[in-house]
Amino acid sequence: MIERQEITQFAIYPSIGVARVGNSADAYFFGPEQPGVPRADAYRDASGCIKRQAARFRVYGLDANGNVVKEITADDARITWKVEVANKKAAWFNFDQALDILESQGLASTLRNPTVKGPERASLAITPPPVTISGKDVNSSGDDASLTFHGRFFGKSVYLGELRTDAAGRLVFLGGRGEAASVDNKPATTFANNTGWHDDTSDGPVDASIEYNGKTYTAKGAWVVVGPPDYAPGLQGIVTGWDLLFQVATEMEPARMPQRPKFSEHIYPLLRRFSLTQWVNAGFARDFGFGTPSDFTDPVLVARLNDPSDTSRSLRTRIFDWFRNASYDHPEPAALPGYYGDAMTGNATKPASPREWMAILPTQYRWLEQWAEGHFEADGPPAVPPAWESLSAAEQVRGIDRAVLDEVLGGPFHPGAEFTWPMRNKILYVEPFRIKRRANPEPDWGPQLISSIALGKDGPLDGSTAGDITRWMATPWQTDTSSCLSAYVPYVDDYLPTFWPARVPNDVLSEKQYEQLIDPDTSPREKERVFAFEQRVKWLRGIRYPMRPTFPPQIYPSKDAINKFIREWALVGIVEPKPGPGGLLPREVWVETGRQIEHDQPTATALAPIWSSED
Repeated sequence: MIERQEITQFAIYPSIGVARVGNSADAYFFGPEQPGVPRADAYRDASGCIKRQAARFRVYGLDANGNVVKEITADDARITWKVEVANKKAAWFNFDQALDILESQGLASTLRNPTVKGPERASLAITPPPVTISGKDVNSSGDDASLTFHGRFFGKSVYLGELRTDAAGRLVFLGGRGEAASVDNKPATTFANNTGWHDDTSDGPVDASIEYNGKTYTAKGAWVVVGPPDYAPGLQGIVTGWDLLFQVATEMEPARMPQRPKFSEHIYPLLRRFSLTQWVNAGFARDFGFGTPSDFTDPVLVARLNDPSDTSRSLRTRIFDWFRNASYDHPEPAALPGYYGDAMTGNATKPASPREWMAILPTQYRWLEQWAEGHFEADGPPAVPPAWESLSAAEQVRGIDRAVLDEVLGGPFHPGAEFTWPMRNKILYVEPFRIKRRANPEPDWGPQLISSIALGKDGPLDGSTAGDITRWMATPWQTDTSSCLSAYVPYVDDYLPTFWPARVPNDVLSEKQYEQLIDPDTSPREKERVFAFEQRVKWLRGIRYPMRPTFPPQIYPSKDAINKFIREWALVGIVEPKPGPGGLLPREVWVETGRQIEHDQPTATALAPIWSSED
């Protein structure tokens, strides 16, 4: 006889939801909710605008021991959702460098907008009141003003998003529309700390009250983070947000660390990301792309890597030795991954820090070490994901958390794409994956912030309120996105290191090149030439680079480029998978789609009017 599990508590999943801005008037799509299940949605609407990515939250019932019993929908209970988001970037401190690394000892970050003092600094924070929603299919058309988040920046109304529910009463959160503005119409001048500027990203707590079987419960809360668009949806960073937060989870609860890694879960996904990055960076195409000896999607090579015997030991060991040691004991500029790191400190008079290049996480490094030694479960590449309906409730919640965070970058943090370095500190969390709430009002930290204060007990990481996760990020986000490129010193390598190619591509196959690849009249030799990594085009051509390639690559002045990207962030391409020609070339290729930039030389003086008489 199966014992009936009685529901005595509730929790919201995902623990951290991620939404993304978009400039489409009405269209949106849901972010991933199950690992390994590709999205089938179009990322642009019929007019070519980028859709917003919505974050969907669900309530699950748990028994007294914390076991997940079932999802609770509006058919089971009355669910009242409450969300509060804010954008506090302009009222926070400058981003200079991650404050939790050795290289930042002695660094003092000063306030953004320092000339705004005293009570007037409240005008720098966009803090809409909380919004509640309950029921099925509420605000499905998005025209209920009472369910929107509107705050003010120097008196100007700023929209940060809205709430809806789906047919089951689940929460649907939509963020901002990608708008950024300057209070005085002055152009942006730097990658992270632009005086007088704001954007419409945000973050904050997600709560729910559940009326169930005659009682009212408060669910274990979640958090929502609103980030920039994902310009290569489905391609994951070498270190994902899930990898990062699992690392933190093992620090909080060491029993979570598996004794031996599984090839399908801990080894193959990491190696496969190196090869998939070929579609957004030509250096990865050269080193790990289709047809190379290190193509980690090649079934023959994968079979050898999945062999724990001594026959493949030398191969496993050689690959493990390629990786940068996660201890950061000494500089290893030639090691893997070919990423820049958190500490960009080297110059002619100061030696480079080991953290100028990013290492994989200690958990990942340990798994690779065990794999190299043959101490792993050889279970093959991941199987095809089962249908959502066939999963148990416990499998669903584990999958939701991982699916969301796998599409977020877990580094490098300078400052980052969706979130930054505070997320790797366990003081930020009340339990694994759930952000700790601040119980009392946050004190005034003064005119500057140093590491010991930032990381200390009762410091700014020890409990969060709305806006506290994204306030560490660049303002506006567009200036950072358009500044984080690859191969800043081209005589070392034309393509590597790089920063965030899985979110902000560097080198891509254009739609014109793709048409040549699949054209039956194109000769095989010409197809190979078009596919070759030397023929990839710069994703930011017309913004950071000329429309036509130059050698050595020409880069436009940063001030001109970041202001052009502020205006044209929705006109660049989105990299998506398409059928390939097969044969001697891949059966699937990832192609830049929807690009609408037609003119070349950027200029910082052509800013459109930002403030209007209607504001």
